[in-house]
Amino acid sequence: MSDILIKNTRIVSERKIYGGDILIRNGVIESTDFRGELPRGCEIIDAGGDYVSAGFVDIHVHGGGGYDFMDCTKEAFCGISEAHLRCGTTTLLPTAVSARFDSILKLIDTYKRFSGLCPNFCGIHLEGPYISPNQKGAHNAALLHSPTEEETEILLSEGKKVIKRITAAPELDGMADFAKKMCDCGVMMSLGHSDADCETALWAFKNGFSHVTHLYSATPSVRKIDQTVRAGVIEAAYLDDSVTVELIADGKHMAVGAFQLAVKIKGVENTALVTDALRPAGTNAKESWLGEKIPENRVIIEDGVAKLPDRSSFAGSIATASTLLEKGVKHYGATLADTVAMITEAPARIMGLKNKGKIRPGFDADMVIFDKELKIRKVLTGGRLAADNDRISNLRAGI
Repeated sequence: MSDILIKNTRIVSERKIYGGDILIRNGVIESTDFRGELPRGCEIIDAGGDYVSAGFVDIHVHGGGGYDFMDCTKEAFCGISEAHLRCGTTTLLPTAVSARFDSILKLIDTYKRFSGLCPNFCGIHLEGPYISPNQKGAHNAALLHSPTEEETEILLSEGKKVIKRITAAPELDGMADFAKKMCDCGVMMSLGHSDADCETALWAFKNGFSHVTHLYSATPSVRKIDQTVRAGVIEAAYLDDSVTVELIADGKHMAVGAFQLAVKIKGVENTALVTDALRPAGTNAKESWLGEKIPENRVIIEDGVAKLPDRSSFAGSIATASTLLEKGVKHYGATLADTVAMITEAPARIMGLKNKGKIRPGFDADMVIFDKELKIRKVLTGGRLAADNDRISNLRAGI
C-alpha cells in the first residue's frame, strides 16, 4: 500500500472547516498539516481546493444498485457495497427488513461468508420482526411477533459478533429480557416501529435501549387519549439527553421544521443522518421490492421516494449518502460542517466505531473529496482509492 499526500484541501471535520495537506501512511492518517519531506514513492492527489471529509457512515441501509441484503447472495452484497461506495459511504450497516426467521439466519450466514469482500460493512442491523403491527410502516404485518426464548438463543449464538444493532418495540411481551440479553452481548438496542407511550419509551431508555430508529417515521408523537394529552416516543427521545436519534434526511420523509427541531433539541453530536436506502438507490428503477422479491414486498418509486403500492405509507428511500450531504445543506439549511458531522462523526460514535468519522491523525484513512457544489469527486477507504469521479476501483479482499 503506497503512501498518499492529499494537498490543497479544505478539511471538513469535527464541525470545523480549515485548510491542510493530509498525509496517509499504511491506511492511516498520519498528519493533517504535512510540511516535511515526502516519503519515497508517495502518491500525490491535488484536491485543488475541494473539500475533504471523513468517509460517510450510514447506519441504516437495506440495499442499493438494484440489490437488497435479503437477496443473500455474493452478487447482492458486492453490488450494494459498490453502489454506496461511489457515493461516499465508506462504512455502512447492512439492514434486514422483517422476514421469516430462516431468512434472517440465511442473511447472517451470507454476511459471514462474503462481508470480507466488502470493505465498507460493519455488522448487521435487524429492523424487525420484533416491532409493533400498529407502527409497521412498510413491514409485512404477518411476520411481526414478540421475541421467543428459542429465537433469542439462536440469535445470540449465530449472530455473535455479527449482529450490531436491533430495532424493536419495547412494549412487546418478553422485550425486557430480550433487550438485556442483547445488550449484555454488545448489541445496540434501538427503539423503532413502536406504539409505546412516553412512559414506556423512557423506561426502555433506562433498560438497554439507547437510540431511536428513523425518528418521526413509525414513532408516535403527542396524542389525546380519553381527553388527556399524552406524549409519545418522539417526546421521550427529546426528554432523555442520553438518547441518540437518526433522521432520514432525503428531503421527503420530513419537513424542514421537523429536521431543525430534532437537531436543535438532540444536538449535532447525537443525530445521525441515514438513508434507509432500498434496492433502487443509485438506479433509475420505477418499481422494486422491500426485502425479498415476492409480490407482497412490492413497492413503487414515485416523487423521489419509495411507497407502498396503495400509497398509504413511504417504504424507505432511494437516497445515498451523497443525497444526505446535499439535502442537509441545501434543503434543510444545516451548515456544511454540521451536515458532515451528522454523516460521519455522529453515526460513528453512536455505533462505537473507533477510528472512524474524523480527519485526525491515527484515524482510518476513509475519506471523501467533494467540490463546492457538493458533488463527490473521489472516495478513499483504508488509504486506497475506492472511487474516482463515479468509477469504482477493485478493493475486494485479496486484491
